[in-house]
Amino acid sequence: MSYEFYKIVHYITLFIFVSGLSISFLVENPPKLAKILTGISSVIILVAGMGLIAKGLNIGHGEGWPGWLHAKITIWALVAIGGPIASKRMTAHRGLALCVLLILMFVAIGMAVTKPF
Repeated sequence: MSYEFYKIVHYITLFIFVSGLSISFLVENPPKLAKILTGISSVIILVAGMGLIAKGLNIGHGEGWPGWLHAKITIWALVAIGGPIASKRMTAHRGLALCVLLILMFVAIGMAVTKPF
C-alpha cells in the first residue's frame, strides 16, 4: 500500500478518535458506540502510523527510530490508553482533562511535522 493511503487512513482515524474521545468527556452518559469507535480507531491509528514509518521514513525492521518518533509514540500511548480511562473515572474537571489530552495530541503533531530531534 502507498504512503498516501496510510496517511489518509491515519488522518481519518485521528478525526474519529478525537471525536469519540470528546464525546466521552463532554457527554454525561456517552453512547457505547463512541467508546467502541475510540478503541478501534486508536488501533487503526497505530497500524497506519507504522505504515507511514515504513513507507515515509524508510525505516526497516530492526533499525533504530529517531527520538521524535519515540516521543510521538509515547504521547499516542498516553492519550490512547489514558484518555478513555480518564473520561470514565473523572467526575470533575473533565473539560480540563480533555484540553490536556488535546494539547498532548498537538505536541505529537508538532513532533511529526518538525522532527526536532
